[in-house]
Amino acid sequence: MAKNDWKIAKEAIEEFNNIFIFHHIRPDGDCLGSQFGLRELIKLNYPEKNVFVFGDQGILFPFLKWDFDKFDEVDKKYFKNSLGIVVDANESNRIQYANYILDKNFTKMLRIDHHPNDPDIKYDYTWEDHTFAASAEQIGYIAMNAKWKINQKAAKYIYLGINTDSGRFQFDSVAKRTFDVMSYLHNAKDFKVWDINLPLSYKDERKVKFSAYVLLNYKKQGKVLYFHVTKKIQRKFKLSSDEANDVGVLSNIGDCRVWVFFIDLPDGNIRARVRSNSVWINKVCEKYKPGGGHEMAAGAMVHNKKEMKQLINDLESEIKKYESNNN
Repeated sequence: MAKNDWKIAKEAIEEFNNIFIFHHIRPDGDCLGSQFGLRELIKLNYPEKNVFVFGDQGILFPFLKWDFDKFDEVDKKYFKNSLGIVVDANESNRIQYANYILDKNFTKMLRIDHHPNDPDIKYDYTWEDHTFAASAEQIGYIAMNAKWKINQKAAKYIYLGINTDSGRFQFDSVAKRTFDVMSYLHNAKDFKVWDINLPLSYKDERKVKFSAYVLLNYKKQGKVLYFHVTKKIQRKFKLSSDEANDVGVLSNIGDCRVWVFFIDLPDGNIRARVRSNSVWINKVCEKYKPGGGHEMAAGAMVHNKKEMKQLINDLESEIKKYESNNN
């Protein structure tokens, strides 16, 4: 069930002169597109407001401009009459630079998110709706209904978020509303989806070879497919843990219902990226903190092979429960 609607977000934005926008750790196209798309929309439609964005994009999407602000360089006067906005995230352990929020630098806090999770931060305003394909779709939906002006720059950012988080419009959350927002984006002069689709389609030869290796070496337990991206494999293909994370390589093979990438991280933890084509897996992932996410696209954190095995067992049990209830 949705918590509030787009109007609460618009009203909160209109109330404050100084806006600070945050995204989640290990950023993706949706959190970045939501963050920068919202910034551009506010600057275009409320030019008197000051808008700041915190975070980084790592090596992602170099074909777009990512000009982040630095907290220490922001004049403290802007923290008065200020609104902090978190897009595409909820809990503090999932937000990059969450310490700025926890230190209560901002007058009020707004969350715009399509993840059905209860946060540990007390937000003054919340618009949560898990039926949206992407938080970027939520941003576009606000703009469309508020009849905001849109330019090419904002449209590109928002489209990046919608495209990537919807799996190029193939996931169950894609609806008529998604395409209504897409139609709205085309009100921007000179906006073309090709300008985002083309650079997204380029293939890194290292990743192509890595994907081939995964397809030849994945493992299966029941209807769970999984692959462990060890540090040795990362070195073999000259990929970082952030680059060797395409769990979609294992999607929908044979009779599988769930597929998992276990990725060794530099700090010694093991990140689990979990996807499903039918079974709700977010509650299982929540047991492995910090974990959770969407019903059929979630993540978890494990620390050794024993916990990896337990997560696979839990997912297999969830599949059996699902199939028993749907026979």
